[in-house]
Amino acid sequence: MKQTILTALVLGATLAYACQGTNKTPSQDTSATAAIQPAGAETAWKLEGTRWKLKELPGGPQAIPDSGKVIFMQLIDTSSQVQGFLGCNGFGAKYLATPEGNLQVTNVISTQMACPALDVENAFSKALEATSRYTIEKDLLRLQKGDSILATFTAIQE
Repeated sequence: MKQTILTALVLGATLAYACQGTNKTPSQDTSATAAIQPAGAETAWKLEGTRWKLKELPGGPQAIPDSGKVIFMQLIDTSSQVQGFLGCNGFGAKYLATPEGNLQVTNVISTQMACPALDVENAFSKALEATSRYTIEKDLLRLQKGDSILATFTAIQE
């Protein structure tokens, strides 16, 4: 019963949030930025407040399905929460990020609808939970465990 209620709450919050746009522009500053950048490079996108579209899961399925819906995540700096859409299910989690590029994502929960691309959803969830670092270069966000890239995202302009 608790899981059903929790799932309903997460789905409701995720759907409500996904229907909203963000008022932040790429040039607005937030607290967490990637510390590891090429010399002289300027990051136009920030970790928090940017909607990040899944581009690649190097250790997971080779093809990310194009269901017409964007697979994304967004880190909310005011609540330390990650919210997003896995392709069929919504998800939420807690995170802790540092300006030096450390990132820890915990308590990943998602709705439990049966979906044709669960392999992508499972790989995405595992990548989030295994993340220890992040880097941002131009409009690309890479989640990493040490030097291994777990997932790559592109910034979505809204």
